[in-house]
Amino acid sequence: MKIVEIKKDKKHTVKVSFDNAKAFNFDLDYWNSICLHENDCIDDEMLQQHLKESDYIRAKARGLWFLDRADYSEKTLYQKIVAGGISGTAAARAVARLKELGLVDDEKLARRLAEQMSYSNISKRESYAKLYNKGIPASVIKLVLEDTEFDELSQILAIIDKKYRTKMDTKENIQKVYAALIRKGFSYSAVRDAIKKYTQEIEFYEED
Repeated sequence: MKIVEIKKDKKHTVKVSFDNAKAFNFDLDYWNSICLHENDCIDDEMLQQHLKESDYIRAKARGLWFLDRADYSEKTLYQKIVAGGISGTAAARAVARLKELGLVDDEKLARRLAEQMSYSNISKRESYAKLYNKGIPASVIKLVLEDTEFDELSQILAIIDKKYRTKMDTKENIQKVYAALIRKGFSYSAVRDAIKKYTQEIEFYEED
């Protein structure tokens, strides 16, 4: 195939058109490195190799761009790279390389987020769901949550004091608070004990 046109397509890519009416996008730096020009010829096998390598470089660059702005799990980073029109093969290769470099680490990310959620009074069950939604594997989540302390009683008391203290005035409202806390993923026993402790403390202060 003969190259009939090389045109800068976007900021970091070039569009290369061939005499068979086909056109492909290449990473700009990669294309410049292989030193091909208009009217040069290239066979299909070599073209596919260049496309594969260019796609990988684009995938890795896109992955680094995302990681420079936030931390991502392997799964989520892969999905974001592919969403940019890059092949799944190149995206998987790029994520694997970024993992080798220590830039993507599902367990490290899960441990940091789990600690934050525990501190923010998010239940272990809800923390599991949030981590899973971030693309972290279930096996990693289970391992991390087993090592993370979630003091349900203290968490629930803090939530009640911050959000529900004015709603603890009647049995009906207390039942609504009870249901709300269960929906947040806290265990029935922990919610029961926390509400009992909180109402007893209110009664104590009122007597004083």
